[in-house]
Amino acid sequence: MLINLALNARDAMPEGGTIKIHADNLPPGALSELQGDYVRLSVIDSGVGMTAEVMERAFEPFFTTKEVGKGSGLGLAQVYGFVKQSGGSVQIHSEPGRGTSITLLLPRSAGCVHDASYEDFRTAQFIEQSAAGSVLLVEDNDEVAALVSEMLRELGYEVERVTSGPAALEVLAVGAVDLVFSDIMMPGGMDGVELGRQIRLRSSNIPVLLTSGYAHGAVQRAESEGFRVLAKPYDLASLAGALRGVSEDRIGGVVAMATAATLPRLQ
Repeated sequence: MLINLALNARDAMPEGGTIKIHADNLPPGALSELQGDYVRLSVIDSGVGMTAEVMERAFEPFFTTKEVGKGSGLGLAQVYGFVKQSGGSVQIHSEPGRGTSITLLLPRSAGCVHDASYEDFRTAQFIEQSAAGSVLLVEDNDEVAALVSEMLRELGYEVERVTSGPAALEVLAVGAVDLVFSDIMMPGGMDGVELGRQIRLRSSNIPVLLTSGYAHGAVQRAESEGFRVLAKPYDLASLAGALRGVSEDRIGGVVAMATAATLPRLQ
C-alpha cells in the first residue's frame, strides 16, 4: 500500500516536492465512524492535488488521470481493496495546487507477530539456490514487475516478463516455460483468468498461478474455475509456497502437474 501511494505521490510532483509518511496509534473512541483501536498511516505530498471530481473516482479500478502508458489506474484501487479486506477505512483530502493526503486506518492487532529474519527464512530452507525453471511473468506495472522479478530470481527462477495476456500467448506459441504467473486485473481485453483459460486450451501441462489485491469478483471467478490465486500483498515465503502448490496440482484439478525436472525443489 505504501509503495503504491508513494509512487502516486511522486508522479503528482513532476517538478519535485516532498513526500511525508506519518504513522500513529488512534485509541478507541478517537474516530466516530470506526469502533476499536486503529493504526493511522498517512502519505502526504506537496504535488498538484486533485479536483473534487477526481477525488470521487480516485479508488475506481482503471480510473487514472495519467497519460496512456504511464499508469494502469489500479494503484489506489488496490490500496482501497487492501484496507477494506483488513476491516479498515481510507480517507483522502486534496485541493488543486495544494497537494494530497491519503490516510489509511487499519485495525490494530493486540497479539504478537512472529517476524522471522531473512537469514532464518533462508536457513529454514524455504528456498534453494538452484535452477528452478523458467517463469513467464505477466504484469503491466513496471515497478511491481521489477520487484516480483527479483523475488522470483531469488527463488531460483529465470524470468521473462510481458505486459499483457496476448503478449504472453505470443511467447508461449514460440517457446516453452515451466510456469505462468499473472496478475488478474490487467488493462485490455484479456484478464488473467481468460489468459489461464487460453493456456489450458493450448497447453494443459503449464501450471498457471494468478494474483490479485482487489476485484473480489474476479478472484472468486478464478477460484471457481480451478485456478490458484495468491493474494496481494505477499512475501517471499508466501510466493514460494504458492509456486510449490501450483506445481503439485493434478491434471483435471486446478492446473496440470509439470514434470519433476521443471519444478523447483522447495522444502
